[in-house]
Amino acid sequence: MSDTEPPAFPRVSDSPDSEVTKPEPAAPLFSRAGGADEPVALPEAPVVLTPATPAGQNRWRWAVVAVATLVVVGLIGAFFVLASPRAGTPSTVARYAPDNTAMYMEARLDLPGDQRDRLAAFMSHFPGFADQASFDQKLDETLDSLLRESHTGLDWQTDVSPWFGGEIGVFSTTITPTPGTPPSMTIAFVVKDRAALDQLMTEWTTGLDATREEYEGTTIWTTALVGGGERLSIAATDEVLLIGTRAEEIRGALDVRADRSAGLADDQFFLQQLAALHADRLGFVYYDGRGLAESLRGQFPGQIVPGIDAMNWIIDASAVRVVGELRAETDHLAITTRTERPADADLPALPANRGTTLAEAVPADGILYTEMRDVGQTISFALEKFLSPTSSGGGVPIDLSGLEQLLGAPPQDLFDFLVDVAISVGYHDGVVDAGVIATVDDNAVATARVDRLLTTLRTLMQFGGGVTFEEQQHGDATLTIISFGGLASELGVGSAAVTVANGRLLIGTGDFVVDALDRTRDNSLAARPEYQTALQAGGAANAGVVFVDIAAARAALESFIPEAARPVYEQSQRPFLAPLSHLAVINITDGSTSVSHTFLYVE
Repeated sequence: MSDTEPPAFPRVSDSPDSEVTKPEPAAPLFSRAGGADEPVALPEAPVVLTPATPAGQNRWRWAVVAVATLVVVGLIGAFFVLASPRAGTPSTVARYAPDNTAMYMEARLDLPGDQRDRLAAFMSHFPGFADQASFDQKLDETLDSLLRESHTGLDWQTDVSPWFGGEIGVFSTTITPTPGTPPSMTIAFVVKDRAALDQLMTEWTTGLDATREEYEGTTIWTTALVGGGERLSIAATDEVLLIGTRAEEIRGALDVRADRSAGLADDQFFLQQLAALHADRLGFVYYDGRGLAESLRGQFPGQIVPGIDAMNWIIDASAVRVVGELRAETDHLAITTRTERPADADLPALPANRGTTLAEAVPADGILYTEMRDVGQTISFALEKFLSPTSSGGGVPIDLSGLEQLLGAPPQDLFDFLVDVAISVGYHDGVVDAGVIATVDDNAVATARVDRLLTTLRTLMQFGGGVTFEEQQHGDATLTIISFGGLASELGVGSAAVTVANGRLLIGTGDFVVDALDRTRDNSLAARPEYQTALQAGGAANAGVVFVDIAAARAALESFIPEAARPVYEQSQRPFLAPLSHLAVINITDGSTSVSHTFLYVE
């Protein structure tokens, strides 16, 4: 692909226009606000316009595809950019979302503040965008190409750009509608030129069998899309173009903007979390899981296993509210999410922020590395909930005395000695190199419980399985070497080692444990500049870390590509994957809020 060619994006629809037939006139799906069931009474005779061409019959259907097109290009190309006048101030489109919004997404294409230059620098690593000076032109070419590919009949420069103000909002009041109810989805486009939009609206509505309703000074059109089944409602004001799947939600959005009903922009959580984000960003999302959690609570029993109360705890954990943003930096994309802990949920405490030296014990060239805090505490909480009788009184306490005798401790307390846990996974020459390194709060307790687990495993393996155990000494550490046969050996996992030494539990395949005991910081992940840069950006004292070496993962996966598929991969896929360097996620606990910083780097 030449540098002047914009990347080709997948089509939203490949159906030819000839497959779509003009729907028969149908009664409006929704009634007028006031409860009448009869079709909406028009203030004048229904407007039925003569189509200029047969293609005009499909304009509304393709209008929906055009909407999807704009959203898809933003998600794939990271081109959507959102900016509020200042942090904590709701945008224009947010002022149309009702207070019971379950999902809200917002984006902007006018690239405000520093985002235009930073996005151009980021995209310059990918084919077609090397010349940052021509970034705006390439963006327009990409949008033009995408609209043509989707058969909308729309041209970006001629039909959309003249009236579109750059900002898009998508919101829904329910994620799980009741049976027989159309999905809830409303899309708001900011309008900069009402006359240009009116011209496009006239072309869209030409030749359609549509009902027209006047609502508080705004015209709402509703039409059947295909075969009288799917419906679409649309309304235009001097400020926004509203397109939705339910006419009553278009009316509701207009009511919110006119302060006739409460909106998302009035919600204090929304405003407070919005204030913690940047004013200029590449995207914004809000999610309220409380409604979905209550819906699940009504559909599932409180017990997964008779007598065990766990489902309610899982549902409580899903009843979260989240806000998030996407920003462009010169060498990476940054995603920040802020998740509210449900105030009345019975959940373990959020993990504490702290730094560790665990990354100094793992190889620098691994594919995946992750750190988790307060793991023993979380495991104990989860097992306690899972094993406890139901709070409704219908459960019977489980007799765990036999299991406790076998393990040497109550099951829920078995791993309470774990503090911070790190997992490292690598792949070299067809062999998996993986292991776990954990800090323990009591070396003697950890040693006793690990020995008890290994003794139990030895006993079980006496009944067959091709597994052998051997004790080896490595310095001051006593290692238990477990050798595997059969499928595990064929997959490159011939053995594993376990030890508790110097306040740490180490478990790993092959030589992972020995190497971890001997490794110095200068040849570890902790010494990599990429890892340290991510820690500095997200927080060295944190509640958890994920680091993925994308380049190493790509190299490992490329070894599995069949020769027949390799030419297509090298030409069409690898050029867009090769610039990706690594991904880092840094989690921070901020009081009762969990904050996650995700960085996607290019090289």
